[in-house]
Amino acid sequence: NLSKQTIQQLDELFGELEKHYSPGSDSPIMTDISFQAHQDSGELTAYDDDDQEIASEVIDEWIDYPEANFNEVVRETLKQYLRSNRERVLSLSIIHPFSFVLVDGDLETVSDIYQVDDDSIMIEHEELMKGLDQDLNAFITKLLKE
Repeated sequence: NLSKQTIQQLDELFGELEKHYSPGSDSPIMTDISFQAHQDSGELTAYDDDDQEIASEVIDEWIDYPEANFNEVVRETLKQYLRSNRERVLSLSIIHPFSFVLVDGDLETVSDIYQVDDDSIMIEHEELMKGLDQDLNAFITKLLKE
């Protein structure tokens, strides 16, 4: 569960994204959004495909986060926030499909957070692929029996 303070801080960051990618704009942009989080300062920065900073906000709960699972906490927090703000995400004037990803200090992808496809639905990669191995194995087994 996200605290009210974290939600407010993420709202501020997302407000900057909305200013940059104005909802309802006649000229949508082709880009993905990358998030970089700093465990020591709690700073969360959003970048476009050209690694240009779009927005930045300090998430107080993340300042000097003591655990080793920091990236997982950031990913789950952002995923939960984006899921609960789906309409705002879909209203950004970004050409579909586009993704939200978590990046490291070198701006290399650490993990996917969300992907918005051409049909304007958010896909959680883990959920999409969940059980695929079992389904394929069952299909192949059935096919070989025939």
